[in-house]
Amino acid sequence: MTRRFIVALMALGAFLFTSSPAKADDAGRLGVRLKNVVSGKTMPAIVIKPADDVRTVLVDLKRGDGKSSRVHTSNVQAGTERELPIRQEPGEFDYVADFKVTWGDGSKSGFKMKFSATRTKKLALKIEPEDVDLDKREMSFTINTPASHAELILMGKDGKLIKKVKKAYGRAKPGTKLELKYPDPGNDLLYMDLKVYDVAGFWTGVRMTPLFAEIPHDDVVFDSGKWNIKSSEESKLKKTRDLLKKEIDKFNKHNAALSLRLYIAGYTDTVGSKASNQTLSNNRARAIAQWFRKNGIRIPIYYQGFGEEVLAKPTPDETDEQANRRALYVLSSQIPSKSYHLPKQSWKRVQ
Repeated sequence: MTRRFIVALMALGAFLFTSSPAKADDAGRLGVRLKNVVSGKTMPAIVIKPADDVRTVLVDLKRGDGKSSRVHTSNVQAGTERELPIRQEPGEFDYVADFKVTWGDGSKSGFKMKFSATRTKKLALKIEPEDVDLDKREMSFTINTPASHAELILMGKDGKLIKKVKKAYGRAKPGTKLELKYPDPGNDLLYMDLKVYDVAGFWTGVRMTPLFAEIPHDDVVFDSGKWNIKSSEESKLKKTRDLLKKEIDKFNKHNAALSLRLYIAGYTDTVGSKASNQTLSNNRARAIAQWFRKNGIRIPIYYQGFGEEVLAKPTPDETDEQANRRALYVLSSQIPSKSYHLPKQSWKRVQ
């Protein structure tokens, strides 16, 4: 979304070559103001709203780079606003304007004034999912016009502002890679609003809503001590895969600037040694991750085994307990924070 900067109404008397009251009065009588900061296809303009009827207004323009042009209009009734567009390519230019006015009663007057006008391209922001690293809390992006500064607003789940970060870019050239870092918002982040401003005061932005969601599923049953997925268990994974695809598509429609990852965590009961259970849970989590990779899940997939370290149902050692032989599927925009169920961050990516 791009918001238009409010056009400033300029005190034109300060720009007149002469301090003569008559000349200043002519500009005031003509009701001159400027639309001098514009974007996209809109052209800068001299705007008049005369106090008296006007037959003709002729303005000869001399630009700072030597180019000359002329704008004019006629038959403007008192109190009526009229725009005189100035054809200008994108950029910032200084002008000297020579006004010649024929009033409704036939009298004539003239005056000169100086002003500057800025026209920018329609502001466009480019930010890709790979440009946003939620784990390192940094992002990069580009815009197609000279950059002034950026603002990042971090909003909490309670609807309150967590932090507002601002960084200046000092008229960075179009296409320059602009970088922004922000503090750790903790686990309370609801969304981030990025606004990037160009030197003309226009801005464009994007909202980023990170996701952390545990995906409901039926656990795959493995043979004792094994990690190969039996064909009879694949229907469970297919059902979960279809749900994952829907959630991924829904996320991507509203978060073009963020990426998603799938995390698979594996757990065992207490039958066997801790070391063997660690290996077994890791292999089973990897098998599930590989199945999703081979069967249509295109986002990055990570896996990790936790063995018997995290029991869903506390039991003595060497206890056969189905509730503890399980897996956790997490869709997230960043590495899951440490918790009871995810006490380590030793994730490995499936290639």
